[in-house]
Amino acid sequence: MKRRSVLSLTLAIALGFGGIFTHSGAAFAATLSDLENEQSNILNKRSNVNQSIGEKDGQISEIIDKQSLLEDEMKRLELQIANTDNKISKKQKQIKDTKAEIERLKAEIEELKIRIEKRNEMLRERARNIQMNGGSVKYIDVLLGAESFGDFVDRVSAVTTLVNADKEIIEEQKADKEKLESNQAEVEKKLASLNDMLKELEGLKADLKAQNARKKQVMKELSAQKKHIESEKMALEEESEVLKAQEAAISKAIIQEKERIAEEERKAREEAARLEREEAARKAAEEAERARAAKENQVSIPPTPASKPKQPESSNSTPPARSGGGGGSSVGAPPVTSGMFMRPANGYISSGFGPRPSLGGFHYGIDIAASGTVPVVAAAGGVVSMSYFSPSYGNVVFVTHHLNGQTYTTVYAHLRSRSVSAGASVSKGQLLGYMGNTGQSYGQHLHFEFHVGAWNGAKSNAVDPRRYVNF
Repeated sequence: MKRRSVLSLTLAIALGFGGIFTHSGAAFAATLSDLENEQSNILNKRSNVNQSIGEKDGQISEIIDKQSLLEDEMKRLELQIANTDNKISKKQKQIKDTKAEIERLKAEIEELKIRIEKRNEMLRERARNIQMNGGSVKYIDVLLGAESFGDFVDRVSAVTTLVNADKEIIEEQKADKEKLESNQAEVEKKLASLNDMLKELEGLKADLKAQNARKKQVMKELSAQKKHIESEKMALEEESEVLKAQEAAISKAIIQEKERIAEEERKAREEAARLEREEAARKAAEEAERARAAKENQVSIPPTPASKPKQPESSNSTPPARSGGGGGSSVGAPPVTSGMFMRPANGYISSGFGPRPSLGGFHYGIDIAASGTVPVVAAAGGVVSMSYFSPSYGNVVFVTHHLNGQTYTTVYAHLRSRSVSAGASVSKGQLLGYMGNTGQSYGQHLHFEFHVGAWNGAKSNAVDPRRYVNF
């Protein structure tokens, strides 16, 4: 069972062709160091992302606290609104009562006006009578004209009655006028008070509307802010999971590389021991041959310096390349081609890498579209760092490649189904799943991303896949 990664295989081939077995340890160490450095970088990135997630949690907690305070304020506002409604009801009743009072006063004023007009008419009639009788009435003449004492008494009583009647009329006229003026002043005061109450009512209504508007605006802003931060937190959590998977893939690659180095060192030790045994056997054979020749010639033959043995052909040869076949159905799958990367699926390019003015934003990959059941294969050998369902990518597979001392990450999104799990080693051309329309997708296609380095949320390492893959 083969346990070498694609990286180990690539290094072995390079060393075989280079013929520098004696320096292979340094080459392995450099590659292992690169992997460990990459692992350290990912751990640092993941730490930073987790710190950002903690900050987002803190911001969300602050917003929740603000919302709690706002809810308390809303309760106070509701109480104030209830009190305001009570005041409005009271003032509306006062206005109604005041209007009724005004109507009553208006009716009384009209009655007073009628009585005053009648008295005025009576006084005017008395004045006309006085004029018609030759001027003002001389009450002394009336009294002196009495024919008897009884007549005098009657005339005194009549004069007294007339005088009192005139005096009463005048006093009633004066009292009614004063009452009319008082009632008019009271009506005007009531009207002024009514206007003040109406203004206060309008102010209360305006304040109520302002409070409601402020409450709605604050709630709207807090809700939008919380939703935005939760979205950012969700993206960071997804990035953290991807980085965690990448770190696991690199850890696996480091273990495989260490195992490969140990295997190569073991083979080197075995080869050195074999050469040593062959050299010892050769020397023993030469000594035996000299001893035999000396015995036959019965002469002493001094030993000759050992000639340098012929270097045997190294048993290390370039290991055969792994098959590029996929692990699933190959119907419709693209053929495995030469070069580091191959085409991941058959179909036409429906959207390229770069800005998309019609849809807005930037497209960090290329879309390959086709109908039917379309296999999606690994563009190169590597380790599956992520295989899961994403709200945006849908069914997605991330593959981390370590080729020629460089880390690459390829992303295969919107799959109908996935055939591999995280942590699995895949070879070039191996089936990863089938083209689909999951996640934020419109129509069946493969969204293929190519990152020189590790994937990150900002996609700062994304490049046009056509720089590395021949479509």
